[in-house]
Amino acid sequence: MPVVLMRINFPLCVCFAIFAFGFGAPASVAPLKVVSLDMCADQYALGLLPRENLLGISKRSRHTDSYFQQRAAGVPQRPLSLETLLMLKPDAVIRTWGGDLKLLSGLEARGIKIIQINEVSDFSQAGDEVVRVGEMLGVPQAGRSQRQAMQKALKGAEATGKGRRVLYYTPSAWSAGPETWVGEIFKTLGFTMASEQASYHYLSPEVFIRQSADVYALGFYADAYAMRRVPGRHPLVRKKLETAKAAGKQITVPSAVLACSAWYGAFELKGMASQLK
Repeated sequence: MPVVLMRINFPLCVCFAIFAFGFGAPASVAPLKVVSLDMCADQYALGLLPRENLLGISKRSRHTDSYFQQRAAGVPQRPLSLETLLMLKPDAVIRTWGGDLKLLSGLEARGIKIIQINEVSDFSQAGDEVVRVGEMLGVPQAGRSQRQAMQKALKGAEATGKGRRVLYYTPSAWSAGPETWVGEIFKTLGFTMASEQASYHYLSPEVFIRQSADVYALGFYADAYAMRRVPGRHPLVRKKLETAKAAGKQITVPSAVLACSAWYGAFELKGMASQLK
C-alpha cells in the first residue's frame, strides 16, 4: 500500500494551535476598582470609570469646582485614612495631590497601586493624559473617546477671539499670562493675553482699573465665599467690569475649568464664546 506523505505548513499549524488554545490572544483588562484621593482625581474617576468601580471619591467631589459633580451623587465620599482605604480593598487609588507620603507608602506596601495624574498645561497634553490614565484604569477606550470628544470641541474655537486682547482677573486680584492654563484656554479661543507677565501674578485694583483690554475674563467671581472682603470687590473694579459686561465684552470662566487643568475644559469653550456680543 503506498504511503501518502502530507506536507505540513509548520508556521500555519503553530498559529492555529495558538489561536485554538487562546495563547497569544490579547488579554482583556478589567476596569480597576479605585478610590480617588482628591477633587482633580475625582474628575478622571467619574469621567472614565463605570460607577460600580468607584469605591470612593473625595469630600470635594460635589463642590461647585468639580466638573463632574452631578455624577458624584450617591458615590461614597471617603476619609483619607489607611484603615478606611484598606477596608475597601481597592485595586488602586488615583490622585493628583491627595494623600500624604505615609498614606501612600502604606498603600503601596500592601500591594495597592498608586495612579498619579500629571499636571497639564495645554490641550495636547490634556488629551494624552486622559488616554494614559484611561489605560492605567483598565478603560482604554473610555480615555480615547474622551480625547476624541475634546478634539471635536476644539475645532473652530479659535474663531472667537480674532486676536483681541483679554485680561483675566479673580476676586483675590490675580491675573494670568500666556504660559498658564488660563492662557492656554484663551489662546485656544483665538485671544491674546493682555498681561505682559508670563505666569500668574498679583494685579492690584489700582493697577487693574488703569489696564485696558478688548475683553475681560473673570474667574471665581460666582463664588460667594471667594468674594468676601477681597480686592475684586473694589467699587471701581466692579464698575469697570459692569461696563464691560453691558458692552458684551466680559466672559465668566466656569470655576470647574479653572480648578483643575484637564481635557473637559474644551467642552466649555463654546459656552464661554457665547457670552460675547
